[in-house]
Amino acid sequence: MDHLDSRFTRRALLTAGLAAAAAACSSATRRPVSSRTPSINPSPPATPTTSATPTSPPPDPASVKANELGVIPVLMHHRLVDKVDSEYDMTPAWFRAELERLLKERYYPVTTLQVARRDLGHVPAGRAPVVLTFDDSSRGQLHYDGSSIAKDSAVGMLLDFAREHPEFPAVASFYLNKDPFAIGDPHRVVADLAKHGMEVGNHTYDHVPLRLSAAKVQEQLGKLAAMVGAAVPGLQPRTMALPLGVEPSLPALARAGRWRQTTYRNEAVLLVGAEPAHSPWHKSWNPAGVPRIRSSSYGGGTGEFLSTWWLDQIKSGAVTRYVSAGNPGHVTFPKKYADRLAPAYRGMAVAY
Repeated sequence: MDHLDSRFTRRALLTAGLAAAAAACSSATRRPVSSRTPSINPSPPATPTTSATPTSPPPDPASVKANELGVIPVLMHHRLVDKVDSEYDMTPAWFRAELERLLKERYYPVTTLQVARRDLGHVPAGRAPVVLTFDDSSRGQLHYDGSSIAKDSAVGMLLDFAREHPEFPAVASFYLNKDPFAIGDPHRVVADLAKHGMEVGNHTYDHVPLRLSAAKVQEQLGKLAAMVGAAVPGLQPRTMALPLGVEPSLPALARAGRWRQTTYRNEAVLLVGAEPAHSPWHKSWNPAGVPRIRSSSYGGGTGEFLSTWWLDQIKSGAVTRYVSAGNPGHVTFPKKYADRLAPAYRGMAVAY
């Protein structure tokens, strides 16, 4: 099978997490963003960037099985804890094993914003982009041992893993709420995330489903954006994750709006589940509703539509992943997938 099977999509949305969240996620996936816009118009589609300039000709795309129209796993993490109590939990050991699997299967970490901006030219030829996302800014994701980032936190583990394996950079997207990581010092944690090259994203100030008035939606997103900007001047979240997958009644408010003196703009909106995301070059790519895959070690972590299940589907060839051609400024794919390329990028196509 050369793309996402429709039966996977329907079943995944029916079984992803809590029923309310799944229903909201399904609605967000199917319903296009309203043509009505808030007072601040969303940013226009990002212009493709070429973050890496090759110093030698790219390899023959067939030799690396390049397909830049394949899917990208966006893995959704919540709590890293020693004792797993829910489907939102994962042990540090499980997370380490996940990193080892991703490295072995030639994945390469990128941020949500890099996908949204089509800024994937730095992904080495033959490697597959993967996005590691973290919601709720819980303590297991980042805490400290004295003045140093704790090695058993997600950030500490990512940094250590990258030191051991320089070909697998410490890159992830963290979606924050107020008092991120329960440290009591947003300035410190936001600065540390930025210093280490992590993306800082918006998950609303109070972690509330956004079925609110337009003013309250903008307050939730604007207040969190203001907190980030106060912590690191000039830094602003540019992607957001919907709490429980619930979008606003006016979906465009998830993309852009204003609260007091703070204007926010999000170039991608993440859902709760429950399948890989389309390539940003694909005609079905929708930055207003980017699906994710839950990562959890609950119940052994092998449940249907969890990360292990989807990574197995990709490994088996049942679902075809994005594989970089190492040819920045172009979109490379087998000729049989040509009808999946978004028309705006035909001038960049390299079909083989």
